[in-house]
Amino acid sequence: MGPQWIQTGMPGIKRDPETLLPVVVDDEQADALVEGDDPCNAVVVLIARGHYREAAELVADTRLSDPQNIRMRMLDTDLMRAMGRTRAAIKRLRGLLDEFKGTSHEAMMHQYLGILYYTEGDLTAAEHRFERAKELHTESGAPERRIELARRSLEAVKRREALVR
Repeated sequence: MGPQWIQTGMPGIKRDPETLLPVVVDDEQADALVEGDDPCNAVVVLIARGHYREAAELVADTRLSDPQNIRMRMLDTDLMRAMGRTRAAIKRLRGLLDEFKGTSHEAMMHQYLGILYYTEGDLTAAEHRFERAKELHTESGAPERRIELARRSLEAVKRREALVR
């Protein structure tokens, strides 16, 4: 048996410990997220299910009504990754990181960048971003699940590095 799912704090959604991407583990709970009041949760579920067009429509609608919604702006980069535009997603997220450096959002931006680099196969850059996310989460007293995500992401990098040696 391989490593256990990584907690997300969203009912019915976990992160795969090898790909670091969100996965629907309970359809009923995931459906409730899609039907709920938070469009960001719905986008995560739609991306995990491969429903990119629906996710893109929800991202666009939310960005029109709330253009400064930072979580949706980060999810927009995850949608780009899911649609095979990882380099463009990295460029956009690096711009967001510059914009939000020194804020409470910086740690999650490093985490998202790490996932993008990991997806692309740049393990050195991924490791650097995950280390920074872990450091910032720890310093800020972030919820344990965020620190755990960064730690488990670093473990995934180490496992993949061992495979390519």
